[in-house]
Amino acid sequence: MHSARTSGAILSEAIQLRDKFRAQTANTSDSTRRPETDETLRRDAEAREGAWRAKMLARFREEKASPDFIYAFERTGNLVTGENRDEWSAKELKEWDRLLQEYRRLVAMEDRIIDLCFRLPLESGRSTIGRQRQFAASEFGIAVLSAHEQGISSFAVEEIFRESWLDAAVRRSRATDSEWDPTDHHRFDYIDAASVRNVLNQIRDDLPERDPGVSMSAVIEKRIVKIEAARAIDGSWFGKPPAPGQEGEREKAVVIDEIHHAIFHCEQEGVPEDVIESMLLRSWIRMLVFNEHEDERFFHILDKYWEQVHATFQIRMARYSGLRVQ
Repeated sequence: MHSARTSGAILSEAIQLRDKFRAQTANTSDSTRRPETDETLRRDAEAREGAWRAKMLARFREEKASPDFIYAFERTGNLVTGENRDEWSAKELKEWDRLLQEYRRLVAMEDRIIDLCFRLPLESGRSTIGRQRQFAASEFGIAVLSAHEQGISSFAVEEIFRESWLDAAVRRSRATDSEWDPTDHHRFDYIDAASVRNVLNQIRDDLPERDPGVSMSAVIEKRIVKIEAARAIDGSWFGKPPAPGQEGEREKAVVIDEIHHAIFHCEQEGVPEDVIESMLLRSWIRMLVFNEHEDERFFHILDKYWEQVHATFQIRMARYSGLRVQ
């Protein structure tokens, strides 16, 4: 697990809750029960088991337990650590270790795919603007990789990319007293979010290569096949549902830090604000395609006509660009 505190105090809490659950189950045993009573008790026991697992999953994530431990616990309900392995059967240990390895292989594969997803197509020549776009796209890809390795959901990543882009789009010139306050959940209420999202539908109709049968370069075709295969894996990160309640807020806070770090790196390297804004938009759309199960080819068509795509969004956002977030 991640830390001594997690493997000590939190593990002890988990065991106490588990024992309490088992005691409740044992106290209800009665050989004279009717069948319908047995069924009711079975459902009640399953509900308590589910509640216990949900509570402990939240605590493990809060304490930043290693994601592979969380993955194995979520699938088995077991609490295997280096200190208590002798308490488990060989069969239980084999399954636990298999799940740890399964998670690590899955994450390694998804890391490679995320890198492919955020990598810009190679441009002819080595223009300054091309290098700046490549740098910004790479930094935002690194932010996503970091969030992914921490077990953050793809929906949390999408939401913060969208808010980061909106912030950049409506305020190109930032005064010190108007910095983005991520705790203000109503700062973009004045923006018609549905109409902004619908810009993608407009673009889908207007792009000259909207026909899914249109061919692309061999490099892009191979990339699409790899990404589609990863997205099709059951339980993959691509489209992973958001965590509920406070855990969801914690996830978003992690993503905010990662994206702010990426933006800072871009600014330090002299990447202009309009390029940062453009690549934030691209990153949001990239995540949107995952989470809304859009066709992978659609995103690569957008990439091919990115100047036109970006300009279309700029026109839509022009009505808001003079407003300041309160």
